[in-house]
Amino acid sequence: MCGAPFPEQSRVVGKRLNSSQGLNPREKIGIATTVVRCNGCGLLCASPLPIPPQIEIHYDIPPESYWRDPKIFAISPGYFSREIEMARMLLGSLQGPPRALDIGSGLCKTFYILQQAGFEVWGIEPSPTFREKAIQQGYASEERLKPCSLETAEFPPNYFHFITFSAVLEHLYSPDYALRKALSWLIPGGILHIEVPSARWLPAKLLNIYYRIRGTDYVTHLSPMHPPYHLYEFTPKSFYRHGLRAGYTVAHVEYRPGSVDFLRPLILLLRPLMHLTKTDMQLVVWLRKKSTP
Repeated sequence: MCGAPFPEQSRVVGKRLNSSQGLNPREKIGIATTVVRCNGCGLLCASPLPIPPQIEIHYDIPPESYWRDPKIFAISPGYFSREIEMARMLLGSLQGPPRALDIGSGLCKTFYILQQAGFEVWGIEPSPTFREKAIQQGYASEERLKPCSLETAEFPPNYFHFITFSAVLEHLYSPDYALRKALSWLIPGGILHIEVPSARWLPAKLLNIYYRIRGTDYVTHLSPMHPPYHLYEFTPKSFYRHGLRAGYTVAHVEYRPGSVDFLRPLILLLRPLMHLTKTDMQLVVWLRKKSTP
């Protein structure tokens, strides 16, 4: 992300198993990969980085298996309304309806809400089962929801006003490549919305300390070999530095609390402190494409 040489400008944080680790990972059977942190921008990643030949292999499963809570399939009141409000504010006045691209559409709830808000919307979804479920539910049309990955997708250059990567970038092999390709589809001055896991999440730091006390070198960051297949965790500096290289500026930064079931009591207890110290679970950044390279 920041261009720092790897692995010279990185340090080992710990190990991550290919399954949920719980409170005593030493008793688990499995394989582990090393988690490293970039000294230049704080980006966390696995090294070596385990990836499938195609990203859709991870997600070619029934949606009910990936999202086990049936409530996830319904659109809750106010869903994505804050993001639409921010996008309109950052874009300013436009002639005609803004064109939007939803990358990694999943169940297409964002696609649907953007369409209801007056955007001309296209989507990308590599999982055949997720795409089929979204179309069945009436959240997207078959012709506007492309059955491909970002790597194989094709759109006209300088076409979209707004592109969203909500909970997608952390799953992709190369965030640098993904951002550059998305920027090529964005008009000068257009907005990229990204929501990713924060590398500074406070409960993760506390759980890492607990693992150290137990005499292990495991960490709770990432999940590169099991659902939800997070390959990266980011900091705002990751985007500030990458923007200098890729041709965008960081227009706005926010943090969202998020939740993990077995850590819920700890998260509720720490929420005021996380809000104060900007160590919430989710990092949200709004990027503006520069008018000139």
